[in-house]
Amino acid sequence: MGALLQILSYGVFSGALYGLVALGLSLVFGVMNYLNVAHGALIMLASYTVLWVCYYLHFDPFLSLILVIPTFFVIGWILFMGLFQRLLALPETEKLKNSLLISFGILLICSNAATMLWTADERAVATSYTGKVIDLLGVRLPYIGLATVFLAIIVVFAVHLFLTRTYFGKAIRAVSQDYEAASWMGINTSRACLVSFAIGVALAGFPGVVIALQTFNPMVSFDLTNKALIVLILAGVGSLRGVLFGGLLLGVVEAASVFLVGVAYREVVGLVLFVLVLMFRPQGIGGRKA
Repeated sequence: MGALLQILSYGVFSGALYGLVALGLSLVFGVMNYLNVAHGALIMLASYTVLWVCYYLHFDPFLSLILVIPTFFVIGWILFMGLFQRLLALPETEKLKNSLLISFGILLICSNAATMLWTADERAVATSYTGKVIDLLGVRLPYIGLATVFLAIIVVFAVHLFLTRTYFGKAIRAVSQDYEAASWMGINTSRACLVSFAIGVALAGFPGVVIALQTFNPMVSFDLTNKALIVLILAGVGSLRGVLFGGLLLGVVEAASVFLVGVAYREVVGLVLFVLVLMFRPQGIGGRKA
């Protein structure tokens, strides 16, 4: 029983990370119908940025967010203005296809550029609390895992409050529901899309910190993108409230599969869950039928 609880606790920690990974992707897709598969590469670049800030400026990884988040907000702003803004005038299906092609190109460029700059060696940020755990009734809970869960809850709650309690957040929600009707009501739809895209990219900084505290390399981009897409479907397209629950579900199912059938089938079980949700609840956990 103790071994099962230990494995499930690791599933919760992984699930919280998956929720953070999918949050920015879900925001961008929900508002603009852009499938930004480069989000995993942006998270990878955020991890290298955290590594650089910690090494040269001697910041704590979590404290480095005060520099990483604004930096990636600006990167998101530049990417939108340079590559994605022109897609707003396209029909919804064309938006999806063209954003997929553009972002896939960004994914390949970022991954290969990172390999050239930093090689394919594994990197990690070491801190005074790396490897430290809390023993709770025989279950060992690492400090970094607990911090990941708290960070995921705080970030998801903060984004939810921003979208539901602020004027600009409500404008973004209006654009996500009906782009044309929102423009008729006087909302600056282009600015709403620009800011929401920049926020979505900035959100890559949060999982970037957690991944920097683990081992990572440029190829982690592809794995992170896969996880984000799976969680996006589990949560329901555009459902920010369901992202954390979708991530936790995926993490716990993967952890349980390690205990029951072995680590070799961990990724397979996650993909099976993905297919089952598409078959029997295509609107996802937090989504509703149209």
